[in-house]
Amino acid sequence: MEFVSKEKTSTIRYPSIANLMVDSADRATAAYPLCNNFQINKRSSILNGFFTRVGATEVVFEWNTPNVSEALGSFIYNTLGTRPTQNTFTLSGFLTMAEALDGMVAELNTFTSTTGLTWVVDANPAGGVVVSVSGGVNGDSALVTSRLLEKMNDGADSLPAFFDTTGEDFFPFALDGADLRPTRYIDIVCNQLTNNQSVKDASTAPAVRDVLVRWYFDFDNQNPADAYGFPILMGYAPFYLRRLYNPPKQIQWQTNIPIGNMSFQLYGGDGELQPVNGGTQFLMTLQISEN
Repeated sequence: MEFVSKEKTSTIRYPSIANLMVDSADRATAAYPLCNNFQINKRSSILNGFFTRVGATEVVFEWNTPNVSEALGSFIYNTLGTRPTQNTFTLSGFLTMAEALDGMVAELNTFTSTTGLTWVVDANPAGGVVVSVSGGVNGDSALVTSRLLEKMNDGADSLPAFFDTTGEDFFPFALDGADLRPTRYIDIVCNQLTNNQSVKDASTAPAVRDVLVRWYFDFDNQNPADAYGFPILMGYAPFYLRRLYNPPKQIQWQTNIPIGNMSFQLYGGDGELQPVNGGTQFLMTLQISEN
């Protein structure tokens, strides 16, 4: 007698899913002019229903905030010697490393054109570039300081004072020492959605918050290089990018709690609200499910 097995099957019902779409442009701009800190207020609950999970599946950034602000790119150039002077100039906008170096050298040459000093950007045999100054005489000295130099030169906030007796001084800028990104990452936070988490988020950073998603300021592919070989990192130019999170972070939700008014904040790598301008927006798709 031939044995014939019986296949066992079970019925699978896929969980019900709804989408909650968030657009930072829907905020009341009179009360919340920037998308880094705003609330969405409605007369009734935004979402009601029997659901137990919230997951951020999709995020779009429409980034139009320059990576170099006027405060960051304010330079002070001090000439010492027998006739000490102080000059200031500002670089701002979307700048690559090559554009920042060329802009700095051009401004310095406007101040020193009558003194015989000449600033140029040259290739460095050891890698990267050097900013060189020549044409001085014994006793000339100068100091260039700026917060932007910290980002351009691996934490050094000034070009050291030079005392030119032989004709030329060099200030190197290494390829691996430049980072002009506005931030290395942004955390999108909404406490009203993460308050129900049983397991809280953790981080190696001093400031730890429960987040919906973390947006890293890095491209998926290799970065192109500028005229001097420095990588053109995310944020050096405006961008409109969409990222899918698969699987998304699944946030626990209590079925008897509706989603009411929501407030959103964008925090940068320094733990503070990330500065943005009015042209920057973000969109997000939140997947609402019952398991």
